[in-house]
Amino acid sequence: MKHWFGNSLRGVCMGLADVIPGVSGGTVALILGIYPRLITAVGSVGAGMLRRLRMRSFRALLKEGFREPARLGDASEGAEAGHILLMASVVAGVVPAILAGAQILPPLLSSHPEQMRGLFLGLVLASVTIPARQIGRRSASRWILACVAALLTAWFAGLPEPSTRHAHGSVTLEFATPLADDIRLTPGNLTLEAPAGDGHPAVEFGLSRSRVAPAGATSLEVEVVARAAGAAGNLPAASIRAADGPVEIAAVSQPEALTGGRDPSLAYVFVGGALAISAMVLPGISGSFVLLLLGLYSFVLHSLALALQGDLRAAAVVATMLTAMAFGLLTFTRILKALFARWREATLAVLVGLMVGSLRKLWPFMEQGEDGSEVLVLPIVGDTGTLTVLMMFAVGVGAVVVLDRAGRRAGSGIGTQ
Repeated sequence: MKHWFGNSLRGVCMGLADVIPGVSGGTVALILGIYPRLITAVGSVGAGMLRRLRMRSFRALLKEGFREPARLGDASEGAEAGHILLMASVVAGVVPAILAGAQILPPLLSSHPEQMRGLFLGLVLASVTIPARQIGRRSASRWILACVAALLTAWFAGLPEPSTRHAHGSVTLEFATPLADDIRLTPGNLTLEAPAGDGHPAVEFGLSRSRVAPAGATSLEVEVVARAAGAAGNLPAASIRAADGPVEIAAVSQPEALTGGRDPSLAYVFVGGALAISAMVLPGISGSFVLLLLGLYSFVLHSLALALQGDLRAAAVVATMLTAMAFGLLTFTRILKALFARWREATLAVLVGLMVGSLRKLWPFMEQGEDGSEVLVLPIVGDTGTLTVLMMFAVGVGAVVVLDRAGRRAGSGIGTQ
């Protein structure tokens, strides 16, 4: 039983990672030493497994295996029972972790973005060595595959999030005192909020493009866009009443209604969910980031929160997403299982490239571009913030080293599956 509980704890780590754009649950599974087993287990789901579940003797074997994994044996029936117990134990950790992480991690990432990215950068960078050392013959073709995968992933990670389904409008910022210097306001450093009320939840907005407030200014009119897609951002005049940014803002004036927000169709949600879960399976590609690029990330989290409060329309969105994820998971893992069986070292080389390319999304120091894209910048040497990022980076690297050594001593690392 302790064995399966340990897998549930690994599932918790994977679920928390899948909530964060830029971090892949597949990467965490690789770090924790269950990636190949999990791909094999999910790839084995089919009609034969369902038929076995109807057999009393097989269900008895599952109970025995749950109490003591060694009793499963090496026969095909025991292996299949092991696959089911592995998936069940991991899912038992993933699901509550996603539900809890959706409430906890976004605020933490908003309040300490550089430090959290430093931690994830250390985790992913150190974990690159895990699949890399399993590539026996490091030929030129393996390096080419890794480099192409890294370049494509880095390009993909640099794409800006679309905002075609986001509500938008204009507001006037009134500064507490005349500005002493020019102040640059960007989509990333200024947050405006319409508090919950009148039948709608709290909705956050950001600038649609960067603006410079000149020295001496007492007010500035800016264009804003909702950070979450959907009709929830279509709010009446005077809804936005608070702002937080690099300058003290005394009041926010919103003379006209915010419009243009559209809920994605359920068909679009299904396609996005299938693509996201396929990405989650791969180390280096974040399923949350795929949802972000498709304009679904905030919408899905918002729908999940409303569904937990009993909103039926939001529950339909969540049900569609879960169905799509189940479909994508069962389909894509079969492909990945076949790739590992036929071209194991080439597949590992691609995984290395995916993980290296994803580091572009995890670089802690960045600014917001005019088009909403993230521009990488160098850290300020000696700055307190830079030092805390380096400390979190070291924690991430250290965690991977400790977990990898523990996994190899226990005989459960990637190389022993």
